[in-house]
Amino acid sequence: MAKRPKRPRDWRGSRSDKAEAAVNAAPRGAVERNMNRRTAVGVLGSLAFGTVAAAWGRRALAQPVCTLTPEQIEGPFYLDQPRIREAISEGKPGVPLQLILRVLEASTSCAPIPKAAVDVWQCDALGVYSGYEGAAIAPGHVEPVDDKTFLRGTQLTDAAGAVRFRTIYPGWYQGRTPHVHLKLRVGAKAATTQLYFPDEVTNAVYARAPYGRHPNRDTTNATDRFLAPIADRSLVMWTMARDGDGYLATATVALRTS
Repeated sequence: MAKRPKRPRDWRGSRSDKAEAAVNAAPRGAVERNMNRRTAVGVLGSLAFGTVAAAWGRRALAQPVCTLTPEQIEGPFYLDQPRIREAISEGKPGVPLQLILRVLEASTSCAPIPKAAVDVWQCDALGVYSGYEGAAIAPGHVEPVDDKTFLRGTQLTDAAGAVRFRTIYPGWYQGRTPHVHLKLRVGAKAATTQLYFPDEVTNAVYARAPYGRHPNRDTTNATDRFLAPIADRSLVMWTMARDGDGYLATATVALRTS
């Protein structure tokens, strides 16, 4: 396995189909082994931005919340090996899920933040993260045990501060309620958080295949040790709507960039 790139600094303050096609057309080694963070952002910046708000309707991005989003831990399974793409499931089975995220200034202006680099990563329907099948969960970072990359992706926000990812509804693993990890970079600053799903939606999803292969979920939103202490959980919750056979999840993340 290639040497893992240097991990970025955590928070110091508190695209599209064309992008995916460009990356997928590049030589495998150049993309998967040698593509660092600066290169990834450069590729994204050289491509035309798709406006998520226009593509998916302004109703999903209306009424933004501009309260500072709580920072949360990165967790043990982050990899600084960006794959620039909108579709991140790589064929993993699960209930289809579209994520629309809007990144705004945490101020009275609620100004959108364009060209923010957004990383997402999550587990699959059985609670497994790519790179870590069979790996033990431990505090701090855990080194990957394989080179799989499913359910990881990076994009830049468009002029409305928005990005979209196409994925599957995440499963659960011991001690955690289902969630999606986010790392956002604006200039020299970075923020890390996690966004969660309503329990009633999770219960409905987990009654479907293939989630039944991993039964007896042991943690809900009320008992998750990272979500439970947050006073206003609405700041870290996806807003859910049905979307055909799956779901559409929207959220706003508010950051301080100055």
